[in-house]
Amino acid sequence: PTPTPTPTPTPTPTPTPTPTPTPTPTPTPPPVPTTGYTPMGVGGGGAMSGVSISPYANLWFVGTDMGTLFKSTDLGSSWTPVNHYQAVFNSDLNKAVSVGFDADGVTVFHAAAGINPRRSSDAGNTFSNISMGLATNELIKYWHSDSSNANVMYAGTTTGLLKSSDKGSTWSRITGITEAAVGTFIDQNSPTKRIYHATKTKVLFSDNGGASFATYYSPATAIRQFAGGSDISGVTLALTDSDGPNACTWVYSYLNDWGQNSIDQTVASCGYVWVNKNNVGFIKNAQTAGDHLKMAENDSTTIYTTGGKAWIRQYGTKVNVSHDKGGSWTLKLNQIDYDVAPFAPWPSTKLEYSAVALDIGWYDSGYESFAINQKNSNMVAGSGLFFMFSTLNGGDNWLAPFTKFAGTGTPTKGANWKSTGLEMTTVYKTKFHPNNPSLLYAAMADVSGVVSEDHGASFRITKVSYNSIYDYAFDPNDDLVVFAAAGAYHDFPNDWHANVVTGEGALFKSINRGRSWTRITPQDATYNRQFLSVGYDAMNDIIYGGTQEVGIISSADRGLSWSSNNAGLPAGNKIIPQIEIDPHTGNAYALLTGDAPSFTNQASTGVYFLDVQNHATSWVLLRGTVNYPPGADAGMKVWYYPTSFAIDFNTTAGANTIYLTDYENHGNWLMTGVWKTTNNGGTWNRVKQVTHATQVKIDPRDSNKIYVAAYHELDGTWGDGGELHSKDGGTTWFRNANPPLQANARGVTLDPSDPAKILYSYLGGGMLYGPNLNQ
Repeated sequence: PTPTPTPTPTPTPTPTPTPTPTPTPTPTPPPVPTTGYTPMGVGGGGAMSGVSISPYANLWFVGTDMGTLFKSTDLGSSWTPVNHYQAVFNSDLNKAVSVGFDADGVTVFHAAAGINPRRSSDAGNTFSNISMGLATNELIKYWHSDSSNANVMYAGTTTGLLKSSDKGSTWSRITGITEAAVGTFIDQNSPTKRIYHATKTKVLFSDNGGASFATYYSPATAIRQFAGGSDISGVTLALTDSDGPNACTWVYSYLNDWGQNSIDQTVASCGYVWVNKNNVGFIKNAQTAGDHLKMAENDSTTIYTTGGKAWIRQYGTKVNVSHDKGGSWTLKLNQIDYDVAPFAPWPSTKLEYSAVALDIGWYDSGYESFAINQKNSNMVAGSGLFFMFSTLNGGDNWLAPFTKFAGTGTPTKGANWKSTGLEMTTVYKTKFHPNNPSLLYAAMADVSGVVSEDHGASFRITKVSYNSIYDYAFDPNDDLVVFAAAGAYHDFPNDWHANVVTGEGALFKSINRGRSWTRITPQDATYNRQFLSVGYDAMNDIIYGGTQEVGIISSADRGLSWSSNNAGLPAGNKIIPQIEIDPHTGNAYALLTGDAPSFTNQASTGVYFLDVQNHATSWVLLRGTVNYPPGADAGMKVWYYPTSFAIDFNTTAGANTIYLTDYENHGNWLMTGVWKTTNNGGTWNRVKQVTHATQVKIDPRDSNKIYVAAYHELDGTWGDGGELHSKDGGTTWFRNANPPLQANARGVTLDPSDPAKILYSYLGGGMLYGPNLNQ
C-alpha cells in the first residue's frame, strides 16, 4: 500500500465570539432534594458570599457564613444545600472564595476560606480533596478557567498563581510571580491566547501559556481589582486604583454624621477605574469603584463596578455599568437611596422585593461577593449580609433568587412567601399549634420569626421589636393567640452567647397569629431582659417567662402585672432555656442551665417542677442521682449546661419519664449527651453521648421513639451529633444521614398530621421537612 502522507492541518482562524443570549429560565417548583427533604421558609436574612456563576452550564453556587454551600442548576431559580460531608463554607467571609468552573461544564473547584481545596467531577454533588502544593498560610483567592481548553485551570493565591493542565489533578506554580493575585484574564481572540495577570503592583502578561510572564503595566498606586474582555472590536483591560482620598471626596461632607472611622473606611475601599482600550495604555476614568470590578471575557465593551461594603449611606450597594468601554456609566442598582427623604428602595419594577426587605428592612451595605458569567456579560449576581440579587439582562432588572412571592399582585409587608431552597437564617425551634396542625411557627435569629397557616407551604414574617424570637407558647383553645419570648442577642447557646447576659428583651402576645404583637412585660430595669422561653397554663391562665439572667417570672392576670417566680431555685444568675406546661394539670416544668461563664451552679442544674395542681409555690429539682457515664474520663462533673428536656404528658407513667440533653462548653470532655429518668428524676442515666445537643423530643404517638438535634463535628473528632433518633427509648440510636445539612441541626419537630414526616431546624440553615426514618 502507498503510505498515507502526514496531513497538514489548515490553520483555524481566530474565532469571533457570538454574544450569548440572555437565558430565560423555566419556572421551577420549590426544590425537593434527592434525599426527599424540602426546604421551608421565606429566604434571605443571612450572610452569603462566594456567589459563583458557571459560564458553561446553568450552574450557580453561593455560600453562607453558617457553613453551607448551596447549589442551583437553573440559574438561581431553586437551590439545594451541598451535603456537608462533601463541602462546607467558612464563616470568615473576608476569605470567601467563589467556586471555580472548568470548561467541561461539570468539573468544579471549591476552597472554603481559601484552604483545603476540593474538586467535583459531577457538578458539585460530590467532592474530593486535591493537592495543590500551597505554602504555609497561602490562601486561594479565586479560580479562573481557560474557556477554550477544559484541561487548563488557574488559581490565584495570596502569594502567586498556580496552573493545572489536567483539570486540577496536578498543579504547578508559575515562576516569577510572588505577590498576591488580584485578577486574571485570558484573551481568547489573541493569536497567542495572551494571559493577563494582575498583582497589587503591576499587570503582567504571558504569550506562551503561562510559562513566563513579563511586566505590562506598573501603576503609581496599588491595584485593587482587575478585569478584561475581548471581542471583534478589540481588547479592553480595566483596573481600579487605591486613590480613595481623591476618588471618594464626597464622603468628607458627612464627617459629623458618621465619624472619622467611617470616613476612613470608605476612603480605604475606594478608587478610580482605569481603562486600557486595544493596548493604547491605561487612562484614568471619572468612574469610582469600591469592592468589585467585573467584565466577561468575550465582551470588550461592558464593565461593572460596585460600591464598597464599608462605604457610608449604603452606597456600597450601588452597581454602575458601562457599555462603551468606560465612556459613560449608568447606575443600575442602589438597594436603598439615602439621597431622598424618606429613604427609598430601588423601584419594584426593577428589583424583586422579599419578605426580609419589606418586613425587616434594607440593611445590606454592600456586596460580600459579586460575580459575572465569564462568557455572558448580561448575567451577574451579588450577595451581602441579608440579600442576594441577580440579573439576566445586564442590570435592567434584578431578581431575588432566595425567595418566591406566594401571593398575587404586588408584594407587601406581611405577605406570604415560599422558599427557593436558599435558607441561611437560624431557626432555633419550630412549633405546631396543639389543636391546629396547619399553624406552624418558627423561632428565628435576625428576622424574629415566621409563621405558616398552610402547614408549611408558605410563610410570612412575624416580627417583634428584637432580633430573635426564641420560643412560642399557645392558647390551646384559641389559635389566634400566641405568646413569644424574645431578646436582642442571637445564637444562644453558641460560644459566648451561652453566658448570662443583661440584655434587652420581652415577652409578647399576639391575638392575630403574629400579625401584630403587644409587649406584655414592662420595659424597665427589672423586666427588660432577654427571654429564652415562655409557657402558658391555659387551665389557670398563668404566663411564665424564662430569662437569660434572672430566672423565671410569671403573671396570673394576663400580663397586667408580673413577679419573680424563683422560689426553690438557687441564688445567683439563672438561665432558663425551656418551660413546659402539662396540659392536663397545669403543672409547670422549667430547665435551669449553667450560669456561664462562671458555672457555679453545676450541682443545681436540671429540670424543676412546680406542682400547680396542688397549689405549690416553690419549684422542686427533679435531680436525684445522676449516674456517671460509663467509659467517661474520671474526675469530671455532669450537667454543667443542660439545653433541653422532653416529657410525655399523655400518660401518668409518661410524666415520670423525662429526657434531658446537655451541651459541652466547660471542658467536660465527652461528658454530655442524652439523659433519661423513668422515676421522675430520682435516677438519671446517660443513654447516648452527644457533644452539642440542643433539643430532644418524644414522639407523642409512641413514647419509645426519641429524637435529638445536635451540632456535629463532621470529621468525628469531637463526639457524636447530628439528627439522631431511637426506636426503643434510648437503648439504641441511629443517625439520619439523608438531610444534606449534617453539621448544624438545631431543632426537631414531629408533624402532628403525618407520622411519616419530620421537620428539622438548623443553625444558619432554615428548615428541612421530609421523611421520618424512625418508623
